[in-house]
Amino acid sequence: MEISAQVGAVPIGSALPEPGTKMPVPVPSALEPVLGNGLRRGWVVSVTGPAAGSLGLALMAEASSAGGWCAVVGVPELGVVAAAGMGIEPARLVLVDEPSQRWPEVVAALLEGVEVVLLRPAGRPNPTVVRRLTALARRHGSVLVSAGAWEGAHVRLQVREASWVGVGNGHGHLRGRQALIQAEGRGAAGPGRQAWVWLPDPDGQITAASTAGGRDLTTTAPGPLHPPLAVAT
Repeated sequence: MEISAQVGAVPIGSALPEPGTKMPVPVPSALEPVLGNGLRRGWVVSVTGPAAGSLGLALMAEASSAGGWCAVVGVPELGVVAAAGMGIEPARLVLVDEPSQRWPEVVAALLEGVEVVLLRPAGRPNPTVVRRLTALARRHGSVLVSAGAWEGAHVRLQVREASWVGVGNGHGHLRGRQALIQAEGRGAAGPGRQAWVWLPDPDGQITAASTAGGRDLTTTAPGPLHPPLAVAT
């Protein structure tokens, strides 16, 4: 599908709440210790570290289940099945796999009608692009999630540690992954707030993990076992 057709599938003007609404974009309850009751509309959030791609998808899950549209730009290895496994409704998901150098224009168009846009930029965005897309997110009340650093992001989420459950002594099946998430920035619930989260748990859900104690049962997955959404830090 051409980029214009993909973007055109979004019902611009009807997918977002009325401008000025104070209702935040909801997040899974497991992320509330670091994000409070949700993401303020108009925010830009950066996610970095191992499992950052899964964290970016997790930020979409509640908005999608509540009827909102979401989009992923610049992540060709992400499939619909993987997104659905994180709780995202495929019927309201726009995937723009290879926007090439047009990615700023693609994201600008999507911000007009999509609640959460997950972007993996092709390199570090220049200041002009950052200012333009940040302003558009604020104007339209969308949330832009950058898989990688974003100058001036309202919230910076870093996956400090990540480990899998179910792999040990050279055998077993991956059943879930625990991640330690730290939030910084003026949109965080508190400076340096941290939380252990399943991304996902053995049932495929985004839930709170008991603490680092679970590491006794896990081993870090080797490269080939990483999930399909790889993210540059």
